Amino acid sequence: MNALARPMYIDAALDVPPDPRGPMTDVQAVRLRELAERAGVPVETDLTMRQAEHRIEELEAVAW
Repeated sequence: MNALARPMYIDAALDVPPDPRGPMTDVQAVRLRELAERAGVPVETDLTMRQAEHRIEELEAVAW
């Protein structure tokens, strides 16, 4: 029996990305802090993942 003929049991939770409305990740927080310090702006600590992603992109554009 080949792999296509066998029923597959997939955990749906493993296929769902994190909610971008959730709090920023630890990795994002570290990167955001580094970039904010370089740019000389206050560090924002209460951002969502999506907000942090956008803020990191903004700071990367001015920090280099």
